[in-house]
Amino acid sequence: MIEVPAFDMPFAARLSPHVDRVRQHTKTWVRDMGMLGGAPWTEAFFDAADYGGFGPLTHPTASFDDLTHINDWHTWGFYVTDAFRDGFLRPRNVVGGKAFVAGLKSVLSGSSPMSPAEKGLADLVSRSTLDAEDHEHLTEFLDALLWELHNTAQGRVPDPIDLVEMRRRSIATDLSAKLARKSVGAELPEDLLRNSTMRALVDSFGDVPALRQEIVGFDHSYATGGSTTSAVLAVQEFFGCGLQEAVSVVADLIAARLRQIGVIIEELPSVAAEYGLDAEAKAAVRRYVEALKSWLAGELLWTQRSGRFSHSPVPTRKSFHSPSGLGTAAVLVR
Repeated sequence: MIEVPAFDMPFAARLSPHVDRVRQHTKTWVRDMGMLGGAPWTEAFFDAADYGGFGPLTHPTASFDDLTHINDWHTWGFYVTDAFRDGFLRPRNVVGGKAFVAGLKSVLSGSSPMSPAEKGLADLVSRSTLDAEDHEHLTEFLDALLWELHNTAQGRVPDPIDLVEMRRRSIATDLSAKLARKSVGAELPEDLLRNSTMRALVDSFGDVPALRQEIVGFDHSYATGGSTTSAVLAVQEFFGCGLQEAVSVVADLIAARLRQIGVIIEELPSVAAEYGLDAEAKAAVRRYVEALKSWLAGELLWTQRSGRFSHSPVPTRKSFHSPSGLGTAAVLVR
């Protein structure tokens, strides 16, 4: 087993006051979609993983209605990832994996859903306003699953650079950033969002949780042969170093991404001036940045408390309650 390092986090995590209601809603939703049938989620595992607590930590200022919708999207993503890993990655079932992804893509094209993953996606699509870009990012997310399956089936450890770029897709970085932006009402010009500095902000934002998950989930997913597409394995093979040294390299990369986010944030006033943003747009940029910071801090705290990667059949989730009451104090993750 690897030794998981302590992860630094310069931003404060906060907990939404709607957390208990969101947990209740999320459990009802996954049950209605048929996701608690035992594979990959039993009810006990779902409770321990605390998927219902993810959104309240990553979107602490969102309204209850927005938060339930946001958390349904994230929960669906977790379910698809877990179902794909257990159902197709571990057994190297390429044919089945292709059929699974094809079924989800057919839902995006308007076909009737059959599986729990398809039913969840169909329900989300029916109550979301998705544009062409959203469809593109969802398709990239699904294609990234197949990319990982093909690499794993071939026993291939990808190049570290390729892996980082594909991980951004496999955790739906752009969709997560967009949900964060929408949750705080940060409507920004499309040409600004395509700016290289803004793109670097989103890429760095996505790299932090993607790479950290590769460390936290290593013993559960990669050391057991569940996948070969691991940043830790990629670094180990590329540099010819020991496993724990590779973990340290990936951890250093995560820290570097966080520092880069800080540098980019300092550059944003100059970007705003370059685009001639008015006071309202500048305020929207600030809200967007704060939303991304809250997301990163909340995701780390959720990862540390969640039983998602526990080896126990019924992992025990740690409480998010603070000594002064649920959701009443900011938690600074160090």
